[in-house]
Amino acid sequence: MATIAVIGAGAFGTSLGIYANSIGHTVRIWSFEEELAGIVREQGENATYLPGYPVDPAIKFSHEVPVVLEGADLVLLVCPSSHMRSVCQVISEHVPPQALLASATKGIENETLYLMSQVQEEVLPDHRERLAYLSGPSFARDVASGLPTNLTCAAEDAGVAARVQELLHSPRLRIYTSEDVIGVELGGAVKNVIAIACGAADGLGLGDSTIAALMTRGLAEITRLGVALGANPISFLGLAGVGDLMLTCNGEQSRNRTLGKRVGGGETAEQVVNSQAAVAEGYVTVRAVRALKEKLGVEMPIVEAVYQVCYEGADFRDEAEKLANRESKEEFEGILG
Repeated sequence: MATIAVIGAGAFGTSLGIYANSIGHTVRIWSFEEELAGIVREQGENATYLPGYPVDPAIKFSHEVPVVLEGADLVLLVCPSSHMRSVCQVISEHVPPQALLASATKGIENETLYLMSQVQEEVLPDHRERLAYLSGPSFARDVASGLPTNLTCAAEDAGVAARVQELLHSPRLRIYTSEDVIGVELGGAVKNVIAIACGAADGLGLGDSTIAALMTRGLAEITRLGVALGANPISFLGLAGVGDLMLTCNGEQSRNRTLGKRVGGGETAEQVVNSQAAVAEGYVTVRAVRALKEKLGVEMPIVEAVYQVCYEGADFRDEAEKLANRESKEEFEGILG
């Protein structure tokens, strides 16, 4: 069995720690909040981010980076995308030389328009050859409960993906491998934006057919952007593409869907985000996705609509009407060439 360090004590980081411990690994979890370790020890659960799910006392939470990373065979990066750069800078001197690093963070850096892989390659150059990326349809509560879940692990080095797969794979959490880092990462990041639109459609009472159309056309937007960035379009038909999109757009546990639904019900996006303990990544990511699609000249009208609502004060109903009144076109335009 291996020693696994989880960098990020939010809901998903905690759930991965609970899972890794359940299959026999030694697990340590780093928390940004200094007081969280004491809360977990006293209450036997991460009451702040994952209440109701017991944490085995063998799982050690700590605010001290060297303590968490000492002797780690695998480092799981599970922090908000907006903090990935600073967190990588903090851990850079303490990651064991031969440790594998697998990121489960889904997002795009606003300042540079970098995917998380690019941020990590820049900040952790000595570990570049051992970087991998996990994505797929997975709610934290499902993973913590031991419910059957499937993920994709992508790495430029197929051997690295296979080693991460070997460490984490079980009948309860099946890990598939891929060499398409861009596709796996991008699908996980942009689906959060589409989920906001689907939640808003639900909040506005636009019906299941509208939501299905938004998901399908949202997948087309994700694929167009992915192709422009060099991704394999087939990746978006897999777990990190349509799989994650379906879960996030339909699942009641989705923070992004909830954000959209509440905004569709009359709240502002800022009000909803400020009321949530955990980050709705789509709210953060939509700014970067919009800038990226403008830079690359990729048409993404649903992304544009979500941006206008979240940051320019537009009304979702007005944006939905604009989407409906766009000119007709061929379905796979911009995807198949």
